[in-house]
Amino acid sequence: MSTLAVTGGAPVRATPFPQWPIHDRREVDAVVEVIESGRWGGNFMNDSGYKSDELAARFAAFHDARYGIPATNGTVTMEVALRAAGVGVGDEVIVPPISWIATASAPLSLGAVPVFADVDPQTGSLDPAAAEAAITDRTRAMIPVHLGGRPVDLDGLLDVAKRHNLIVIEDAAHAHGSQWRGRGIGSWGDFGSFSFQMTKVMTSGEGGMLTTNNQRFAETCMALVNCGRIPPGSSLTESPWGWNYRLPELQAALLLAQFSRLEELTALRADNAAHLDRCLRELDGPAQPLPPDPRITRQAYYYFSLRYQAERCGGLPRKRFIQAVQAEGIPLGAGNPVIYKNPLFRPTAATSAVVAGLVGRGLDLAAVHCPNAERLAGETGMGLSQHVLLGSHADVEDVVAAIEKVTKHADSLAVPL
Repeated sequence: MSTLAVTGGAPVRATPFPQWPIHDRREVDAVVEVIESGRWGGNFMNDSGYKSDELAARFAAFHDARYGIPATNGTVTMEVALRAAGVGVGDEVIVPPISWIATASAPLSLGAVPVFADVDPQTGSLDPAAAEAAITDRTRAMIPVHLGGRPVDLDGLLDVAKRHNLIVIEDAAHAHGSQWRGRGIGSWGDFGSFSFQMTKVMTSGEGGMLTTNNQRFAETCMALVNCGRIPPGSSLTESPWGWNYRLPELQAALLLAQFSRLEELTALRADNAAHLDRCLRELDGPAQPLPPDPRITRQAYYYFSLRYQAERCGGLPRKRFIQAVQAEGIPLGAGNPVIYKNPLFRPTAATSAVVAGLVGRGLDLAAVHCPNAERLAGETGMGLSQHVLLGSHADVEDVVAAIEKVTKHADSLAVPL
């Protein structure tokens, strides 16, 4: 195996990794039950016996939260949380620059301004010191992201939030089942926002969930996702102006089936991640795992993050290293771009006048510069999707073998691919 696959040799791996999503008769039977019941939509009349309510209660309890509010996706959950917390036009919300654009577009949808604060250069997650430096007298909230399922530094960020009286919305779209110091992600801030989009570690194709320990916030969110209808027994005295963001019963049924294997698959990914981590540290090559943090007591591993060190691979650029590893049958990726450079976040003629105006007046994207995030996005960030961790130790050992092979023969890549 001295010749790299990208230059004509045989690849390390020709067998596909396990496919996602994982499903069996549980999903089929759950959906058939809902179809036969004739009750397919969301619980718009606040009736009893809905699967979406069962899902909300069980999911919240698993994450050590008192309340769960199901919704159509993990973008609107952040919008609902911001509205429930009173964030509105002209308010500032601190967000990290490395995430999907929804973390920053959710404030914009309410007329608030996302303010980008730099990330920790190792983890890629919002840095508490950078977040605090970005606070002004207009700052009302922050949305830290548990990137790849790895919990952000909640101790540091919650301390900042407490001292400055800020609302914290945990963007937990990647972090189903993760724990910080033995307690579930989504129960630490004022809100937790989860996604059930197709690639997530628990999925119904689309869908979302809010968690909170605050009764007033929970009641307000329940009303907001149900067109402003006040839930039974609520302390609310008037209906807020809401949306139809209800989660349909068909998706709730799928999610209850998915939830039944969440703990098992979380443990499987964690075991394979630990083995991969050990092997990569022994290899001591250009693909380095993130530093351990003993405060993380369970990690979801939506993806396995790596940091590329070109000097350990003859100065080979990250892009070419990734291409060579991919040719060996390993789905290594470069990770997320910074949001403020993502074309989807740039106002254009096709963008609504409201959003374009807000970006132009309240957020000068040309002036935003987060050096740690830009270096991660452009040079050092890499990752493996969660499905790579759903097999065996032998499967992840192929990852190590491919990285070792490319490292040993990097000199053969002197000619551009």
